[in-house]
Parts: sequence; C-alpha cells; structure tokens
Amino acid sequence: MKFKKFLTVALGLVMGLPLAAGCAPSEEEGGGDQGGSTEDIVFSDVWSAGMSQNFAAGETYTLDVGADIGSQNYIRFDYSSSCGLDAVMYFTDADGTQEYSERFYLSPEDTEFRQILDYYHENTFEKRLDRIEFECVYGSGDFAMEKISIATHPIDFSEVNFYMADMTEENMRLFIEGNTVKLGINLKLGGAIDHLSSVNQGISLSAELGELYVGQNAKERVYQEDDVNLINAHDTGRLIQQSFYGTLGDSAADPQDDYVCGYFDHDGNSATPAIAWPYNPVQGGDQYQNLSQLVDVQYTDSEVYVKTRPMDWAKNNSVTPFYMENTYKIIDDPVYGEYVQVTNRSTDFSGYVHNNPRDQELPAFYGITPLGRLATYKGSSPWTGGAVSTEDDLGFWSPGTADNRFEATENWIAWLNEDDWGIGLYVPDVTSMLAGRNEYSVDTGVVGIFPDEAVPCTYTAPLGVFSMPSYESFSYSYYLKLDYVIYSRALFASLHEAGASNDDLLRLEGRTE
Repeated sequence: MKFKKFLTVALGLVMGLPLAAGCAPSEEEGGGDQGGSTEDIVFSDVWSAGMSQNFAAGETYTLDVGADIGSQNYIRFDYSSSCGLDAVMYFTDADGTQEYSERFYLSPEDTEFRQILDYYHENTFEKRLDRIEFECVYGSGDFAMEKISIATHPIDFSEVNFYMADMTEENMRLFIEGNTVKLGINLKLGGAIDHLSSVNQGISLSAELGELYVGQNAKERVYQEDDVNLINAHDTGRLIQQSFYGTLGDSAADPQDDYVCGYFDHDGNSATPAIAWPYNPVQGGDQYQNLSQLVDVQYTDSEVYVKTRPMDWAKNNSVTPFYMENTYKIIDDPVYGEYVQVTNRSTDFSGYVHNNPRDQELPAFYGITPLGRLATYKGSSPWTGGAVSTEDDLGFWSPGTADNRFEATENWIAWLNEDDWGIGLYVPDVTSMLAGRNEYSVDTGVVGIFPDEAVPCTYTAPLGVFSMPSYESFSYSYYLKLDYVIYSRALFASLHEAGASNDDLLRLEGRTE
C-alpha cells in the first residue's frame, strides 16, 4: 500500500453516539438528517418509452431522452443487457446554454443502475436529461432500456466541502451499531471504514506512565471509557478500504495502452526520487487528498451499501473509470457474538490493458498502535487448533523482512493488546499476508491521546496475485471480529467450516479446477 509519512491530515475522533441497534445516522455524530432508510425514496418516471438495440462489439448508439429533472439528483435506470456498455449522459439547462455530462458503465450482470448526479455540486442549474450515448465495450448482444426514473437523495451533498479531506460533515457519516460492535462508514472518504469500536464491553482508552493502552484493564488515566476507535484514519491512504493496481502504462518498456503514470514518493523520503506509479484506484482518495466520487449510497437500519468511483492514487484529482462497491453488515452469531461482514465488488471499465499479475490488497487495513501485537497461525495443519504465532516488534513493511510477509494458513491475522484482545481480520482463501508497523509508538508524547489520528499505525494487506480484469466484475468478502484472539479464531473456524469462500479470487489466481 502507498504511504506518505509526512501527511498531516487527521480525521476527528468520533465520540458519544447514543447506543442503539441498527444503522445509526444521528445529528449528534455524523448522520445528519438522512432518516432511517433509503428504502423510503420515491422515484418518479421521467422516460418510459422503452428502447432495444442489438449491439455489435464497438458499436455506438444515442438515446434521445429530453426529460426535465430540475434539481433532483438521484437517477435510476431499469435495463437488461447481454453486453457491457460504456455510456455518457448529457444534461443541459432549460435553454440549452449550459451543459455537463456524467460517464457511467452498465454491467450485463445487473438490471438496475443508480447514480448521484453532480456529486461535487459543480453544476447546480435546473437540469434536463438531453441524451445518453452508449458504446458496446464488452461482449455483444441485446440491450433494452425499460425506464428512467428520478428522485432526490436524502443526503444533502451541497453541504459538503470537498476541499477539506480532514473534516467530515455530519451528513457524510453512517454507522451500523449492534449490542457490542459499532462500524462507521465515511461517505466523504469513498465509503471506506474509518471507525470500528467495541461498545458495552468495557474497552477503554487509557494510559500509564505516558503509554497508551486499549482494552478492558484500564490504566491509571482514562481518556475514553467506551466506543474507542480502533482504525487509523490519518489520511485518505489509511482506513480499511479497497485499493487495486493495474496497467503500468507509459512506465512499461513496451506500453500496451495510453495510460500516463503519476509519480509517488513511495518511501516518504524526500532524498529519494518519486517513482512512476501504476494505475491505482483507491477508495478514500488520492495522495493529494482529493476525494473519490460517491456514485450511490443506500442504507437500512442494519446494512449500508456504497458505490464509488475512486481517485487514481498518484495523480492529482483524477477520477478513475472504476466502480468500487461495498456492502457492510453486523452479524450476530449465537455462539461467538457480533462480527462485521464486508462484501466488496469491483468493476474496471477503463479499457486499459492489465496484463501484469501483481500483489493486490484484499483489503488495505490500517489500525491503531495500542493494538500492536500481531497474531496468526502459520503452521502446516490449519484449523486443527495448532499454536498461534505472535510478533511484538514488527517493523515497517517496505521493503520489509520475512517477518512482514508470511503465509497465514488459516487466512486470518489479528492485531492485539498485551492481553491478546483486539481486531481479527479473516479473508477466506487468502493466505499471503503483508503486515507491519509504521513509526511504532504508544507514547502519548508522540501519538497524543487520539491514536486513530496519529502518524504511527499498523498495516495489513491480505494479498492476492492477479491482473485486474477489464469490464468484468469480481467480488470478495472479509470479516472483522473484536475479541480475545482465542474467540476470534474460533469464529473464523466456524465460518470456514460453514463454507466461507472467495470464489472470484480463486478464479482470478487460476486456483480453480
């Protein structure tokens, strides 16, 4: 994962949300006035004439719409397709003097597409959907547009300052909260996870002799009694988020496409030159703290779905032709208690040639340093109760040592405190792990009393090795458990026994029969 040691961006610590089950957008802490569910949104049809077209590969088609949508900003297409369509919708004002466009992709795997229009709030005029231009870029066959509908999204994006990545407005945060686990999704940072905490379990943030501690055995000075954020959200490159690597573009000896690389100071050392960086969609935003484009967000009282067009990490304000989708849930196991399930879906529609198998982060995970002990199982007999390996002095991961890159044969790692309590991360079918600690410290003189905002952090990337597919969606799921490692491991074993798998990852790595 990319890393900029000298970035100073810091997200505010989330504190004090009233305890309640389910999705909890609150005016006190990040929920604004969204209400309880996007299921209450009422769409109105603005075009229902219907159309059909049989597309050959590379063929284009223009659909004239001519529908007034006014100030409404949430569009929905109901369609069916046998091919992938790269498309652009064009909007004008009433007299045609102003125009802007939105690029999007219709996957043959879906039958509905939604998009938040003018997300960055740069074209605020009353709009008319003039036309949609389609190009068949994946496969060929029949396409039918059944209807186009419009609504107003309940989140008011006009309140968002997109030039301040270090401040998250109230209406850009959603929480899912159970009885013991609370998950925070930051919409401003592409819908990435910037908050994960234990609630009602006596997990506090405290210190003794100037050293921070997070856990049930509070030290002499308590800074926070509950709801301690365990995720490092220092900048747009941290968090728990999706990040993928594609074409080498013009940095390759024999370029296969027209991608022009950005440059990134990957080691944070100004004395060494920045290097050409590959195509790298990152959910939270780019190295310059430009924020990714939110395409869709839907939420109920128990689930959050987010769809994002991420920024290209090494470039300045370059939105990628790529969709990252996340579905977040808290699940209550009758034996092992609550845990988080995240399902990620990704679709690249850039048309770039990604023929360079390489490490992919599944996902990128950044934690706080008071949970600085790494635990995993590295043995040859997984899921048989063998001894867990721990590491208390792990160093920086780049270039790293054999301690930083290893095989976790039960597909999980955990970051723990001195009592072996902490966060477990389980990614079915993924054994290769890259992990480390940056500028590790628990000294309040270095970290302060907000470890989720600090430069020091922990990092983990469960790794898959594959080339990013073009136009073809792929998915994977991972699980997060807050507990003592013995219980987290037991939950992961039960999920494994129940058949948890990531079939798309196996296919992309050529591990299927």
